[in-house]
Amino acid sequence: WDALMNAPLALDDVILAEMLWAATKSLFSGIAILGVMAGLGIGLHPHTLLVVPLLFLIGMTFASLGLVINALARGYDFFTYYFTLVLTPMVFLSGVYYPTTQLPIWLQAISHCLPLSAAVSLIRPMILGSWPDMALANIAILSAYCAGGFYVATVLTRRRLLK
Repeated sequence: WDALMNAPLALDDVILAEMLWAATKSLFSGIAILGVMAGLGIGLHPHTLLVVPLLFLIGMTFASLGLVINALARGYDFFTYYFTLVLTPMVFLSGVYYPTTQLPIWLQAISHCLPLSAAVSLIRPMILGSWPDMALANIAILSAYCAGGFYVATVLTRRRLLK
């Protein structure tokens, strides 16, 4: 990190590089899962190939959110708050384990605004061989979280480094 800070790079470049690296790791993990699925004969549809660029976008989105938390964290234990108070409820509200239509109406409205819900709404139909409903809206949600997270992470990291 010290070498990067002494190189002719802007802080924005460093944060973007961190996001790209995290997105690349998520892409590799997603491709490995798609390979296992293909080996088991699951999701053998042309639509499944379109999941690959979405994996990169989803990785960028969650990397930007993770970098926001990284900028706020005072220590390693702070990350347990993020997992407990943000990620775990998001998993339960985003239709990962059960359909969001089983949620109360007010929770469904919140669920549709979450990035993980957008990711599930995009990828699940493609794996099952159909096109997702409201694909552009879900891509816009992911892109908004990605861009907003990048901006907030940059501001918070700059503030933290200047202290």
